[in-house]
Amino acid sequence: IFTGEPLDAAAALRIGLVNRVVGAEELVPEALRLAGLIATRSPVAVRLAKKALRVGAAVDLQSGTALEAELLAHCFATEDQKEGMEAFLQKRKPEFKGR
Repeated sequence: IFTGEPLDAAAALRIGLVNRVVGAEELVPEALRLAGLIATRSPVAVRLAKKALRVGAAVDLQSGTALEAELLAHCFATEDQKEGMEAFLQKRKPEFKGR
C-alpha cells in the first residue's frame, strides 16, 4: 500500500495479506465451500467475530483486547456454546440455533 507497487498472488500469500490463492476456475467453488463452512458455525459466534474484527481494527491494542474478552464471555453465555460442547462430547455435528 505504501509503495504503490503491484503485488501478485504469490507475494500476497507470502506476506500474509491473503490466506489462500486459487486459480480463476476454482474461485467460485472455493468461495462457496468457505461460505458453507462458515454457515456451519454458530451464528452468534460468527456475528461476534465479525464485530471483533470490525471494531478491533479501529482501536488500540488494550481496547481491542478488552473487546475480545467481552465478546468471548458473551459467546460462552449462549445456547449455541452449550450445544457446541454437547455435540463435541457426543461426537456429533452441532445444531446451532443462533441463540
